[in-house]
Amino acid sequence: MNPSKKKVAVIITAAGNSTRMGGDVKKEYMSLGNGTVLSSCVKAFVDAAKSFLSTFVISHLIITVPEEGSMGAVEAVSAFFSFDDTMQEKVQYIRGGKTRQLSVFNAMEHLKQSKEKPDIVLVHDGARPFVTERLINEIVMATIQVGAAVPAIPVTDTIKEVGANGLISKHLSRKSLVAVQTPQGFNFVNLLYAHIQAITDNYEYTDDSEIYGRYCGKVQVVPGDIKNIKITYPGDLERAKSL
Repeated sequence: MNPSKKKVAVIITAAGNSTRMGGDVKKEYMSLGNGTVLSSCVKAFVDAAKSFLSTFVISHLIITVPEEGSMGAVEAVSAFFSFDDTMQEKVQYIRGGKTRQLSVFNAMEHLKQSKEKPDIVLVHDGARPFVTERLINEIVMATIQVGAAVPAIPVTDTIKEVGANGLISKHLSRKSLVAVQTPQGFNFVNLLYAHIQAITDNYEYTDDSEIYGRYCGKVQVVPGDIKNIKITYPGDLERAKSL
């Protein structure tokens, strides 16, 4: 391992049940190109670590899987992507929790027990298969400099805050709003502390940047990519291919 490069643990979240997609196949296991949505995510991170732009090496590649088992995830990745011997040793499938937050926490707890601790953790949605090597490396570099970084794109729709009565309670300005994507990068020690505090407080957060911001400090925003969409609803995959 190159001592001048940061050790990065990649956590790809794929433990959800994909209820909004409908059908019998989890969105992460759906076919895409010569592989699957999930294998496309994995390939992007492995390739990013090997690119000439890279300032990191992958120390762990963790994929969170549904509570009923890892077989579907293993097949969705290994059937379409061949790891070299060195990388194969770093790939682990960790049982997720009932929420995305708990799934990431389980992965962080696993990393805490490992002999070799990472410097940085990247958390990525397993349903974002179009992430680029460029974006991954930019997030790593920003995390090295600031301690935490997320990609984001400007909001194009007009956003309103709505109360429980169904009436608009606040008109929000688009100028200060962004839509946050993944991968999100964090200093490992700080993110672990933040997740432990969140569990202790028994409070559920929307993403890891909110957890980090609540307990650790500021998060740098890096320009995201409009093609880096999250597959959520039926038809999203086909629409994404046309971007």
